[in-house]
Amino acid sequence: MYGDELNIMALPDFHDVAWFERLSKIKMLLDRKETKYDNAKTFLQNTKVIMAKLKICDWSSLNENLIHIRVATLKRLLPIAVSYGIEQKDPVIIPLVNHDSEEPIYGPIDFLNDGNPIKLFPDINDDVDEFFIQLSEYLRTHFETTKQSRKESSDDNEWFSNFDRFLKDIIKRRTSRVKNWYLQNTAKFPQDNSDITDGRYALNQKIDELTRLWTLCGLTCYQCGLKCVKNHDHKENHDCLTDHKCHFPCHFSEAHNDNPTPECKHKAGHKGKHACAKMIHLCGKTCFLIGKFNCQKFCSKKFGHDDGEHLCQSKRNHYCGKDCSLSIHNTKGDYRCPNKCTISYKEHHYFHRCENTTCPIQCPIPDCKERCQSDDHFHAFSDSQQVNHFCGKEHQCRELCEEDGICNVVTEPKKQEETYKGRVEGTVITYTKYIQLSEKLKCNKMIPPNEFEHAGKHTHNEDHYCDKKCQFCEYYCTLPYGHPHFHDTRHGINMTQTEFTGDEFVYAGVSDQKTFVLCNLFCKDLGRHRHIDYCQNDENCELSRDMQHINVKVSPNPDKPKDFISHKLFWERTGFKDPHTCQEQQEFTKCDHQCPDKKHKSKSSFCELQLFHAPISKPPNDYGYVSSDGHYFNCEKPNTPFHIIFVLDYSSSMTKQDIKPIQDFPIYNDLTKKHNNRIGAVYQAVYLFMNARRNSTMTDRISLVLFNHKTIVPFEYQDLTNLKDLLNSMLQYEACGLINFDSAIQKAGVLIETHFDPTKVNVIIFLSDRECGTPTNQLNAICKQNKEKGSPLYLYTVLFGSDRHSNSLNKMAEIAQSYHPQNPSSKNALRCQFTSTADAGKLANYFNYVEDSLRNHEPASLKKV
Repeated sequence: MYGDELNIMALPDFHDVAWFERLSKIKMLLDRKETKYDNAKTFLQNTKVIMAKLKICDWSSLNENLIHIRVATLKRLLPIAVSYGIEQKDPVIIPLVNHDSEEPIYGPIDFLNDGNPIKLFPDINDDVDEFFIQLSEYLRTHFETTKQSRKESSDDNEWFSNFDRFLKDIIKRRTSRVKNWYLQNTAKFPQDNSDITDGRYALNQKIDELTRLWTLCGLTCYQCGLKCVKNHDHKENHDCLTDHKCHFPCHFSEAHNDNPTPECKHKAGHKGKHACAKMIHLCGKTCFLIGKFNCQKFCSKKFGHDDGEHLCQSKRNHYCGKDCSLSIHNTKGDYRCPNKCTISYKEHHYFHRCENTTCPIQCPIPDCKERCQSDDHFHAFSDSQQVNHFCGKEHQCRELCEEDGICNVVTEPKKQEETYKGRVEGTVITYTKYIQLSEKLKCNKMIPPNEFEHAGKHTHNEDHYCDKKCQFCEYYCTLPYGHPHFHDTRHGINMTQTEFTGDEFVYAGVSDQKTFVLCNLFCKDLGRHRHIDYCQNDENCELSRDMQHINVKVSPNPDKPKDFISHKLFWERTGFKDPHTCQEQQEFTKCDHQCPDKKHKSKSSFCELQLFHAPISKPPNDYGYVSSDGHYFNCEKPNTPFHIIFVLDYSSSMTKQDIKPIQDFPIYNDLTKKHNNRIGAVYQAVYLFMNARRNSTMTDRISLVLFNHKTIVPFEYQDLTNLKDLLNSMLQYEACGLINFDSAIQKAGVLIETHFDPTKVNVIIFLSDRECGTPTNQLNAICKQNKEKGSPLYLYTVLFGSDRHSNSLNKMAEIAQSYHPQNPSSKNALRCQFTSTADAGKLANYFNYVEDSLRNHEPASLKKV
């Protein structure tokens, strides 16, 4: 089992120095072994996962669980990994690491990760525009200090392009390192696994968000001619985030003696020559187009020009300034372009166009936040019947798999309260049941660029499992969907086995409605057994090798007929493969009746024949014995213990002295004092019977019911150790009163039920000296009840007096015998019978005959319950 890798070593006492010496030797031994894990953390995690799976009876792939745990961990760390480039910021900084080797994942060293990581992505509660402006100022200051100053750049387009490239380089380094972190931590797993794919999708979504955040606007500042350096999706006015002043020196330097030359008075990014405010170099009067969009307010013509038209440096490029005409409604809501029209005010137009040349509408694919790929700002107004604003990239399909079967099975705890129906009635227990849930995974196909859907069905390209559940533990079949033959699974805790019960009938030893065992251990714990199921064919339900009809009503649904069925047939009907071993299955095919002899204490002796066999009459090879109900046991014939109940008439007619106790027989002198009559003769015969039984066996129990029109029980379920005490209890009662068979037989039934023992045979010896109504209903109920318990009642009826016949006593014997086989397999089996006598000696002889019959009786076997 362990491939010669298991060593068992005995260690000395812990307090002994030798313990530590031995421990050192064990370390040396382990040091020579090949390392199975790269680090203790991986070993500990795997051990915890295995223990957790055992706890919840989750027999699914360990690798699948490790993948799920790893991806869940990475997804949890994604926000801080993308934002800071680390795994933990507080209380101590933990860098991005390979979770298998614990090696840090390094990237290019720059000012962003010099020991105090810079946050590049806002938190959920942060104002995005405010966050961007604050952080971009820090980055912009660094760029202008180390790379290129904006004030000194004569070409703002060039500066903007360089700054944009600088930001993209920062984002690229951050995202490359995070991608490498995700790749290293998933490299040992299949890359097409649905969890890996889902994690990669989450990573790409987060990276796309970061990239979009650090994409600059680039449109013209609302206060000057520089480019807006806010985020591309900002909400407020375009802003270059400078002081909006031109800091270049005055163009007319020859007119100045100052050093340095004064700065230009115009707005930053203006057109034309730089002119200061210290001297009048240009006209400077108000532009006649002031108020128009893009107007620079002051005339830029020569001082003293005489054409009468004052025009600023924008010349004829004064814009319309009205709201851009782009306004649409699509699947992602309303969009209205926030920019102003940049068409010349002179140009007659109905359609207002802003300076943005690209289409700003979001891609229509759900979850995609990218902008339309079109370079046409008014792409939405093209002549096509349907305009789709695709971003031009591939998209991960997010639909659920459409393949037949189950994509994934999840084992989850479910806490629930149940009423415990069994030994402790009405007890309410709360337990945690582990259930399996099926789920459809997301499709892992990619949607091609410029398409809403990919070709073919949605699928995740992994195995799909059968959707059939075990009806007991409710665990799913682990075979592929559409497999042939029986289902198979690794069973869970069995909480739904049904208990069948009838009147005084409980089957299978399952005295609790719910059993807290694994399905594959339920039958194993029962040993040899039979199951109960509803009849599959009510009209043709016959005994077969695997089935036997039940002739009594059994709950639940007592009116629906039911069968005993074999273990083999039971599992065939479930549709699931039998989870038990071949050896166990072979054992379950054998008869479940047991030898009643109590000498089989530790190991029961079972019938050697097959389950549901026909009764046999003699043992094969003349070895062992056959019980009265036809079961063969490979052991010595047992001494059958009995519960013998004497039901004796002590009404007034029993005071007659035509029959008296036998002189010179035991207890004669005791009887003649008060019972020198019929009842005295009966007491003497009972005493002789008890003495004979005591000499034969000490395992019997004896009860006495005396009846007239009422019943009394002098003793019940007593052993035969002290006959004197039993005799004294009996002799206290003198005959008197009327007679009632009904109450007498009913009291005997109560005693049987009160002291019922399946190992003991119940025998009633019913004696009266006269006729009475037959207790048909009461006797049938007692006989039926005992037969259903597997212990049929034996009844001997005796007419003791001058009459020679009693219809009622004879009928009682016939009723009781009808619950026994009419042709018993054993010639020594007891039979219910009626007899009559008017002689004390013959009564004693008859009781001696009954005792001898008990001694030779071959008992019925015990059905394993």
